[in-house]
Amino acid sequence: MEAKAAEKTKRELILEAAMVVFAREGFYKAKVEDIAIEAGVGKGTVYEYFSSKAELFKEMFKEGMEKFIRTLHGEVIQASTAREKLKKIAYLHYDFIMKNRDLAKITMESQNQCDDDFRKWLFGFQNQKMDFIKSIIEEGIAKGEFRQVDSRAASLAFTGAMGSLFAPVTFGKLDIKPEEIIEPILKVLFEGMSK
Repeated sequence: MEAKAAEKTKRELILEAAMVVFAREGFYKAKVEDIAIEAGVGKGTVYEYFSSKAELFKEMFKEGMEKFIRTLHGEVIQASTAREKLKKIAYLHYDFIMKNRDLAKITMESQNQCDDDFRKWLFGFQNQKMDFIKSIIEEGIAKGEFRQVDSRAASLAFTGAMGSLFAPVTFGKLDIKPEEIIEPILKVLFEGMSK
């Protein structure tokens, strides 16, 4: 356990353990004591970093989403066209859900425990992602890749299409390759915006 602790901070270990325990038990049945055991720290140590189970849940969720946004911006910036950027976002979105099924499952199953502050943060996060996609669509319009469309409506359509993958991927009901579902969705969206 000491070698494990040397590689990661106690906070990181607690957040990772929280994901495991919340995924296994759900928000309401999960116990801080079980999270501490999973992380290899004392229960008191968990409370040194997080004031409550609810705060730990929110921080775990925020860390996961902020990591996704950083990855998204870092990867997408490398693509040269708006189409390539949107395609990259679609595949990164799918990949993120596949790699973070536990976080996705916890989020879907625990939405009722969110307080107003967390809902405001979540709304701000969703708006940030929407604005990013909207800016890519506007870039595509400006460069002549897309016809003149309502960029807000197009970003909502794109986000909605990606969101439709959330539950089936999270709960393992998609037994097909990502390109078999993503490419047809992108084709419909791109044809709708094509000149």
